Amino acid sequence: MNRFTATHHALLFAWISKSIVQAIGEKDGERIIRKAVIKYAHQRGRRMALRAKANGDPLTMANYMAYIEWMPQKGEMEQKLVQKSPHTRINVFKCPWHTAWQENDLMPYGRYFCMEVDKALVEGFNKDLVIDIHGTQPNDAKFCDLTFEDAYLTPINMMKLIYKKLIKPGKKAIMSWEYHSGHLYKTIGDVVREELGQQAEEIMTVALRAFTDRYGKEASEIVISYRNTDFDVLP
Repeated sequence: MNRFTATHHALLFAWISKSIVQAIGEKDGERIIRKAVIKYAHQRGRRMALRAKANGDPLTMANYMAYIEWMPQKGEMEQKLVQKSPHTRINVFKCPWHTAWQENDLMPYGRYFCMEVDKALVEGFNKDLVIDIHGTQPNDAKFCDLTFEDAYLTPINMMKLIYKKLIKPGKKAIMSWEYHSGHLYKTIGDVVREELGQQAEEIMTVALRAFTDRYGKEASEIVISYRNTDFDVLP
């Protein structure tokens, strides 16, 4: 089995969303999905904050950008740094989530992720920080347009950011896509169970079956192997 990628994560999310919406309808489905994404992203943001604190780094917007738990592979992302300081504005024209949903006709289900994930990640890291989401490509914008307020990416701070991304914490801040996918499945499943009780089991099983059909039994077993993991703490 090949190593997990962001595409595994993107498709797993979309298949879970599709299963939820098909089971209970779009209105209630969207509410539950977005609630689940917020919980998932808050947990990721809190882990980022724990890593930063462990390294003696304050919870600034620049350090939020340094401690993000994933890095794109070559060719996965196309983005432009529109403004550096005091606020950092980034336009994203291509990302692995949008690509995966587009290629698999899952955009109506994947798009919920982008409605909440970035804001909730920042909130989880430091509730006093502000990110402005001007538009996201999966939700009919020409590109994703994000402003990270008070990031202050001056030349010196840019060098510090690059050092942190490459050296310290470097790869220690990056979690595998197996971990991220297991986290996604467990946390969304927890929220669906809170909302729908026994109905949640069939919903999550249908989603995992789609994942298994694409990636195989071993891949789905990796996803569910994280069912007892505490994602609010550093692994």
